[in-house]
Amino acid sequence: MKRVVSAQEMRRYEQERFADGRADSLVWMERAAEGLDALLQARYFELKALVICGTGNNGGDGFALLRLIHQRGVHCQGVLLASAERLSGDARTNYLRALDCGVRFYEELTSELLGRSDVLIDAIFGTGLSRPVAGKYADAIALVNASGKPVVAVDIPSGVDATSGEILGSAIRANETVTFQFYKRGQLLFPGRGCCGDVIVHPLSEESIDPDEADMMENVFLFTREDAARLLPERAIDSHKGKNGRALLCAGSAAYTGAALLNTAACLRVGAGLTSAAVPGAVKQAFSALPEAMAVAVNDGTDWDNAACKRAIMLLPQKNAVCIGCGAGDGDILPLVEAVLKAKTPAVLDADALNQLARLPALLSRLHENVILTPHPAEMARLSGEPVSAILSDPIGIAKTYAKKWHCIVLLKGATTCISNGAEVRLNTSGNAGLAKGGSGDVLAGMITGLLAQGIAPLDAASCGAYLLGASADVALELLKERMLLARDVIGAIEQTIEGLF
Repeated sequence: MKRVVSAQEMRRYEQERFADGRADSLVWMERAAEGLDALLQARYFELKALVICGTGNNGGDGFALLRLIHQRGVHCQGVLLASAERLSGDARTNYLRALDCGVRFYEELTSELLGRSDVLIDAIFGTGLSRPVAGKYADAIALVNASGKPVVAVDIPSGVDATSGEILGSAIRANETVTFQFYKRGQLLFPGRGCCGDVIVHPLSEESIDPDEADMMENVFLFTREDAARLLPERAIDSHKGKNGRALLCAGSAAYTGAALLNTAACLRVGAGLTSAAVPGAVKQAFSALPEAMAVAVNDGTDWDNAACKRAIMLLPQKNAVCIGCGAGDGDILPLVEAVLKAKTPAVLDADALNQLARLPALLSRLHENVILTPHPAEMARLSGEPVSAILSDPIGIAKTYAKKWHCIVLLKGATTCISNGAEVRLNTSGNAGLAKGGSGDVLAGMITGLLAQGIAPLDAASCGAYLLGASADVALELLKERMLLARDVIGAIEQTIEGLF
């Protein structure tokens, strides 16, 4: 997994290395410029570059970059959005070096300058920005965004809060962002993520983080394709259904038959060996379309009730994982939830199970490390009592806080999904806007349940499930437009996605 840091963590990481002599700030600035120049050579070879600089270290990176571009004979110009007298330290050193080698600087960004350039480099503000952009800086950002020219951001697009992803007044919309040493949270959380384009992490040092430093960081990581491949090993040639886990999905109602089918199909598709669906009687007939599943009618009605819960509880023994809530509607499933929690069976609680859990907060104290909650922000608000605005502004902190408080896994859904066991947070960024449709959550819950049933640890199962959902949606999108993508298309792409990991 790739470490993700806040602005404060990055600042402390740098300062401690500079203070004890493990790193030299001027050397690191040069390495940052080399990373930027490598991207320009790879994607914008010999195009005329305009580097727009502020007075801090972000501007210093821009000055060093200008010197490198100029030395390789490519036309480049700089804009310094302040008086050169305000420059100090490494930024001043690199400004003077750029002047010495012949780089020309302008004091104002104009449409004429933009028109004479092919690619723009944003070196205005770095990760330390903490107040809204205003004045000439806001004017410059507006001009860049209106130019239609490709933009490369240095470390983070100017105007994006590096920790929260908040837009501080206005922000550069970049095509690529070259960041240094670690991902920054604001590059992976919206709305900031939407300004970054492709994010390339360029190392400044090969030195690993020592245990003391790791203890001072919050253990936030980006979950990647390589992580999913590591956690999903190829099956042995003598594998059989009994070895691949027994899953039980308690789902559906007359109003939400499709949710039960999607939930169960996804569980099957990720490889659960024996998959049973416990559904109200009115739903069972629909499972003729999914013959691989063993559908059990838990009552003769259309919705979940006490009798249905009792019958479903009888199906729990020998099950390796259970999922409750997808499409269950307003029927009472709390007795089933309570029984599953008491049995300590690895479980996914989704949708209506979460809504009913919120009505009986006493059950939250019975959650345990084998339970995965999969709320979207509104469901999380009902469970936690936090306003939705607080959840959206700090999804990493919310997921970690409540996973620790409830002693379970919290998978907080979003365009960037935050998954936590209370000790660490994993971010998943796979997927596309096609997932913003009914049924996607049912597919996710089914996938996680299938992975749990195969013996994958809860935090890993939740992480893999989130990644595979998004990656499968990306595969499906190769053939379908976002607006045409249906949840069942994602299920069909799961097999191709998993095969692609090996």
